[in-house]
Amino acid sequence: MPLSIVHRGGIAVVATGNPLRYVFHAERAARRPPALAGIEPRPIRSAAVIGGGTMGTGIAAALLHAGLPLVLVERDEAAVERALARLRTIFDGAVKRGRISAGLAAERLAGVTGSTDYTAIAEADLIIEAVFEDLDVKRDVFRRLAAVCRADAILATNTSYLDPERIAADIGSRERFLGLHFFSPAQVMKLLEIVPTQATAPDVLATGFALARMLNKIPVRAGISDGFIGNRILKVTRAQAERLLLSGATPAAVDAAMRAFGLPMGPFEAQDLGGLDIAAFQRRAARARGETTFAPVADRLSAIERFGQKSGGGWYDYAPGDRTPWPSATVARIIAEEARGWPRRDWDEASIVGCILWPMVNEAARILEDGTALRASDIDLVEIHGYGFPRWRGGLMHHAEAHGLHKVAGALSGLAEAGLADPPCDPLLRAASRGSFL
Repeated sequence: MPLSIVHRGGIAVVATGNPLRYVFHAERAARRPPALAGIEPRPIRSAAVIGGGTMGTGIAAALLHAGLPLVLVERDEAAVERALARLRTIFDGAVKRGRISAGLAAERLAGVTGSTDYTAIAEADLIIEAVFEDLDVKRDVFRRLAAVCRADAILATNTSYLDPERIAADIGSRERFLGLHFFSPAQVMKLLEIVPTQATAPDVLATGFALARMLNKIPVRAGISDGFIGNRILKVTRAQAERLLLSGATPAAVDAAMRAFGLPMGPFEAQDLGGLDIAAFQRRAARARGETTFAPVADRLSAIERFGQKSGGGWYDYAPGDRTPWPSATVARIIAEEARGWPRRDWDEASIVGCILWPMVNEAARILEDGTALRASDIDLVEIHGYGFPRWRGGLMHHAEAHGLHKVAGALSGLAEAGLADPPCDPLLRAASRGSFL
């Protein structure tokens, strides 16, 4: 099969009819961006993590797997013990699955120190904050960090949605700060969104990419916007999934269609696994900022504390101790109430997939236009490694190009006329006229 070299934002990517080869070359290019050529990263010999919840312990486990000694800081001794117990569970699971030996697990765990005292991190090279997704809480953490850490220590936030510029407002020496957005579970997921601020020094940004290589992760540079690259598209995914429900589809049909397309699970199964309360909190914060969000059914489920598997019910019902999803009469009733006035239609698998994917592509085109993503291939890597988009399809943007961007724009126009999506945006229409996102 003939190959051709195309350039996406200054990076040479091999274009071919084989999506897997395309992804392979995109991954290699992402690890060493040309803009950082010749810039030496700072050495990372030790680390610290602030926050010992699910995300914090996942990040700590990833750092320990890379052989980095670290300090894990929590608010009190009981929280420290819970965090260390979570870490032991992670490593015990890796031993049971045969991924590491019991001896190596013990050696890695010996490299972590739990503490409630911020002075314990005074000599760390890298400090990653992974506390509750609240701006005031995070800013307070960084004020405390700045008072005790070394002047050349790199400070990073793991925020999913908040503006890193605002988080770093009070730390001083802001050139050493950046966002490192891990995906849960952080010890497993391959994606790392690296989010510099305007003040982030080039060698600090280079260190973020070097860290990704140390952790065997795929780094993608992301600009600052609500949700960065991945979660900004995820909001569209979830909104489209609810529009499908309001116009006649069921959660089970939507999930089955997306699994048939190649995702490991559908949008409603994924929400039940991760917890509806997390997204509900993010929507409340967005509305407080004056933003409009669309989640009429999810908001009602959260209001009655149907948070997913952990509460025994979310989009589906669950029996105690059993993760098998069962259709819920409660959810069906709420959907029927919220669907009043919506036009009904019959949905098959292909039309369900299109109703979700093409609006995602529309938002991704905006993300490229405003610089939140530098290259279409970066969006593909985010979707593959952060959200389970089928690798063999080449990622969201590659798949859209293979389908035909003029067809994508036409399908979006039809969905928009039915009130089921935004019309195709100008960046997508321009890409359609060229036949690609180059």
